[in-house]
Amino acid sequence: MPHPQGHLHYELLGRAGAPALVLLRGLGRSLRHWLELPTLLAPNFRVVLVDNRGIGRSAPAPLSLDIAAMADDVAHVLDRAHIERCHLFGMSLGGMIAQRFALRHPERLDRLVLGCSTPGGRHARRPALRTLARMLHAATRPRPEALQRSAEITLSAEFLRRHPEVVARWVSIDVAEPLPRRTVLAQALAAARHDSWEELPTVRAPTLVVCGDADGLIPPENSRRLAERIPGASLVWLPGAGHDFATELPDKTAELLRSFLLPDAR
Repeated sequence: MPHPQGHLHYELLGRAGAPALVLLRGLGRSLRHWLELPTLLAPNFRVVLVDNRGIGRSAPAPLSLDIAAMADDVAHVLDRAHIERCHLFGMSLGGMIAQRFALRHPERLDRLVLGCSTPGGRHARRPALRTLARMLHAATRPRPEALQRSAEITLSAEFLRRHPEVVARWVSIDVAEPLPRRTVLAQALAAARHDSWEELPTVRAPTLVVCGDADGLIPPENSRRLAERIPGASLVWLPGAGHDFATELPDKTAELLRSFLLPDAR
């Protein structure tokens, strides 16, 4: 059944019949930005990779886009893939979508992992004004420069020093899948309107919250607040890791996901 708002691109990895795991990336990131992580997870899961609305090969995003609509997009992808229930791992904006999915579609969720995300609203710790200014300035620059500046905010300085080639990989993705500024604006407005605080205590899925303690974009305090607000949630800190910890620590991220999502396999 076609989506009323246009095509939603997704890809499947791993063995049919394995536990389904949906991966949701953050603002301006397509499924290609997961880099090695899906391959690491494929032996254990039916990995569902989704291009959020307006990103990659999915249909353009309207400026009226909101997090609830993006959560419903995930349910639509599950319908198309003939998957009844799933685990869900969302990072940053993807974590906001994952929260809303847990609230709107609880019957379809087994376990939830929230990475470097925020509850939003007045109870969230806002990014520093200097960080917001740097992000806005980066958005005005030519794309290769913008991606370099973005990397300096979303990755730890130590990782970027050791792996400068990651920016070249991002540039190659950007060339293949140009990112419309309209999409960045639509997703940023959706993120700004996100507020799940009052509803988080109703989340019933077992939940793991993960954050790099050197996150320079979304203050790590937000992960602590999510873990305290969701009943029974666990919190894991990744020492020295920046906002995009899945890029910095793919093996560790995969290990955490396997351990939490497949407890009977331990």
